[in-house]
Amino acid sequence: MPVFLSLLWAHLKAGIVPDVLSVLSVSLAHKIVPTHEFLLALFTFVREKSFTSVVPRLLLLTYKMASERLMLSLDCFDVVKNTPEFQKLIHSDASANLRFYMTSSVPVSDSLNLACVMVEMELCVKQADWCCLAKAFSCICTPHQHPSQLERISGYVAVALLSETKDKMSVPFAAFAETICPNGVPDCLLMGFTGRIGVSLMLRYHKTQQWAKGRKVVEVLTQFKINYSMQKGLFENENGQSRCHLITLATEIFLLSGSLEGALQTLRENKWFVSCNMWPCEHPDLENRSRVLVHLAEKASQRDALEVLCNLPGIQEPNDQVDISRYTPLFNAHLKVCVDRLMLSVAADSVDLMLSQKVPVEDAVLQALLHKLGKQNLWLRARKIFSHSQTAGYYPAVSAPAGFMALTVPSRLGEVELALTFEMLITVNASVILPISEKTPATLSITLKRIQESESEYLSAGSRLLSAALIPQPKLEVHYTAVNSSQEQVFTLSVASAQRWLRSNHMWANDVWTS
Repeated sequence: MPVFLSLLWAHLKAGIVPDVLSVLSVSLAHKIVPTHEFLLALFTFVREKSFTSVVPRLLLLTYKMASERLMLSLDCFDVVKNTPEFQKLIHSDASANLRFYMTSSVPVSDSLNLACVMVEMELCVKQADWCCLAKAFSCICTPHQHPSQLERISGYVAVALLSETKDKMSVPFAAFAETICPNGVPDCLLMGFTGRIGVSLMLRYHKTQQWAKGRKVVEVLTQFKINYSMQKGLFENENGQSRCHLITLATEIFLLSGSLEGALQTLRENKWFVSCNMWPCEHPDLENRSRVLVHLAEKASQRDALEVLCNLPGIQEPNDQVDISRYTPLFNAHLKVCVDRLMLSVAADSVDLMLSQKVPVEDAVLQALLHKLGKQNLWLRARKIFSHSQTAGYYPAVSAPAGFMALTVPSRLGEVELALTFEMLITVNASVILPISEKTPATLSITLKRIQESESEYLSAGSRLLSAALIPQPKLEVHYTAVNSSQEQVFTLSVASAQRWLRSNHMWANDVWTS
């Protein structure tokens, strides 16, 4: 073998190609084949020197060598395809001879089969026959092929599927994938490489801002249950894409193509995935996800927007790379719209989320929400939000310690907030209030604390306090009594009316205000 190869290389270096072909003809008669490196060098030499007259004979010898188990590389196929004689061949009826190898019962080597299928694929691309290309690709995509070769072939297919078609809006990948993915049991290897082809197309369409085409690719991948978010692209600059980035990219493609529902569905199907040990993401991925979700929240309905806000990076799972305080304006803008449009259930859920995640709630919006919840008789939600917000520190001036029979409230509170405060005062003091005899002249004291405001505003706060006493059922009896040394109005709440209220509401009130 070393002598045989030395002889071939010596003739090739001397440029005596006819003698090289003669030696190969003799060796093939004895089932001796050269290495694919030598064959590649021979094709390259023939092409560079334009020895077109020897190409037909060289092609014939190549197929014979492949039949004798010579492992051809994709580099050899590329050189074969680029020779003028081969180009003439694929445009002629002679290509039918090559298809014969794919359907013939004559046994052929894997390498020869690969050569023939590559020729078939070249034909399909030139004829824009994407279904046929898929069938040819299916023939090649088997565990017998080396992964690196399959990756290169898949890359070739991806580039081919990016070809411009007569219909500028058509996406060749759709026909390709429909042929690849029949209704039967899926081929994991084939589906995997189809997914990688789809990822590369997604990335390219996103980069070139062809949103409609990118959307079609994602829809096809989803239709055939190909989990593209767990695949890598086929080209060097695509290998570093995280799973978070791919989901975000697919979401943005839907969003910018005008499909809000598609964008939301993409995130839901992937369970709003951001990161895990197996699929980590970097800070730029988090920034990109936040940017896309903020855009989506601005476009979506209030209910869907709340779902988006719930899944902003750093909200569900704390992340050192994300400062959630920057979301504050977005949350408050969303909350204000919900309150203004009387979408009170969504607004209440939003406040609960903000309080639990320590996202600051604007006082005026919180007060407006509680006011509207009360006016709409949604007292259960109003009580829960007031209690939650007080626990979170939003009503530091409201004080009703158990057993003291006294309440201090700031004058800025609205009627609904005051009514809820009365309920809280009575409930936390229930163990003291209920045993008091009707003959005992006991009262609960309420002090209206001044906030920086005009005298007229402070006096109107006193009127609100008296009106608030009429809201609970049964009504409470509150009376103005005096002004204390700090020039603050002091009121009294009748113990008898408090007892009547407790007897009617003690069961649920105890759960709300003392838990």
